[in-house]
Amino acid sequence: MVGAGLIAGLLITHRLYLSARLYPLTPVIEGLPAIPPPFDAIVLAALLGLVAVAAVVPRPRAWILASLGVAATLAVTDQSRWQPWFYQYVVMLAAFALASRGERTTAALDVGGIVLCGIYVWSGVQKFNPAFAHDVFPWFVRPVIDVLPPSLGHAVAATWVVVPVVEIGIGVGLATRRLRRIAVAAAVLVHVGIVALLGPLAHAVNAVVWPWNVAMAALVVLLFWRDDRPLWPATRDTATRVACAVAALLFWVMPALSFAGMWDAYLSGALYSGNIAQGVVAMTPGLRAHLPAQIDRHVIVNGAGTSVLTVWDWSMGELGAPPYPERRVYVNVARALCRYGQDPEDLKLVVVERPVLLTGQGGLRAYDCAGERATP
Repeated sequence: MVGAGLIAGLLITHRLYLSARLYPLTPVIEGLPAIPPPFDAIVLAALLGLVAVAAVVPRPRAWILASLGVAATLAVTDQSRWQPWFYQYVVMLAAFALASRGERTTAALDVGGIVLCGIYVWSGVQKFNPAFAHDVFPWFVRPVIDVLPPSLGHAVAATWVVVPVVEIGIGVGLATRRLRRIAVAAAVLVHVGIVALLGPLAHAVNAVVWPWNVAMAALVVLLFWRDDRPLWPATRDTATRVACAVAALLFWVMPALSFAGMWDAYLSGALYSGNIAQGVVAMTPGLRAHLPAQIDRHVIVNGAGTSVLTVWDWSMGELGAPPYPERRVYVNVARALCRYGQDPEDLKLVVVERPVLLTGQGGLRAYDCAGERATP
C-alpha cells in the first residue's frame, strides 16, 4: 500500500520530479545543479521501478535502500518536492528496510502507526486558526452548502471546529487500544469525505491528494483494525526502538516547532489548514509581455488593473502539486520571473506569512527584483 500510494503520487505529479520545466527548482543548497534532461526522466523512472519491485519482492531491503537514495537525490535538488504525502511515504518506506527475521518483523508496522497518529493529531492542531474557520473550511464544504437552503448552509459553515477536534480525536484514539476501532472507522469516513469534496464530482482539484486519502484510509485499517498492541512497541531491539524514536521526533515533536517558524508547514500537517505562508506576484505589463505562454495563462488582472500571478495557481497548473509554502521558495520563484524583466521594479512579490494563531493575520514581506523591500 505504501508503494502503491507513492507510485500514484509520483505519476500524477511527474512534472514536479523532472527538471525540464518553467516553474523553478529550489535546491537545498543554492547552486546545487539540477539533474539535466533526459537523465531527470531516467531517475524518476528508476524511482518508480525500484518502489514497484520493493513492494512485491519477499526480501525488499536492497530495493528500498536504492529507492531511498534516488528519493533523497530528488529531494535535495528541489524543496518543492517535499510534499506531505512524499514525506510520509518515504519515512514509512524506510522503516521496511529494518524488517527482518526476529523482533524486527513488525518494525515497519510500529513506525507506521506512530507516523499516522502524529499526522492526524497535528493536522487537527494546525486547523485551529481563523483562516481555516473563515476561508478554507467554507470553501471546502461549498459543494454541500450550494445544495442546501441558506439557513442550513450557514449552519454547516459554522461547524468548522468539528474538523480539527475529530482529527485530533482520531490520532489519540488510534494510540489507545480501547478507542482504536472507533478511531479507524472515523478516519475512513473522514477520508471518504475528503475524496468526495476534492474529487471529480465536487471541487475536482489537487488530484494528487485523491490517492493519498485512499491510501491513508487503507493504511489506518491495515495498521490498527486488528492490532491491540500498545502504540509504542515493547521491544528490546535497538534498531526498532531507534526507528520508532525517529518517527516520533519527526511526526510528533518537530511539528510543534512549526508554530515558531523552525519547522516547515508541510512537514507538520498543515495542508488545507490555512496555516501556511502564501505568495502573490504583481508585475508590470512590460514583464508580462515577455512571459512564456505556459506562465502567462496563470496571470490574472485584478480590480486595480494589476497583473497578478498567484504562485499556487502556477504550481498547480504546471506541476499538478501545490507550491511548497515557505518564503525561501516564493523568493526563488520571484527570482526566476525577474529574468523576464529589465527593471528591478518590474515585479513585486508579496509573501503573506503564516497567520498569527489568535488573530488569523499574517505579516507581510515584499520583494522586488533587487531584493527585499520593507513596504508591501
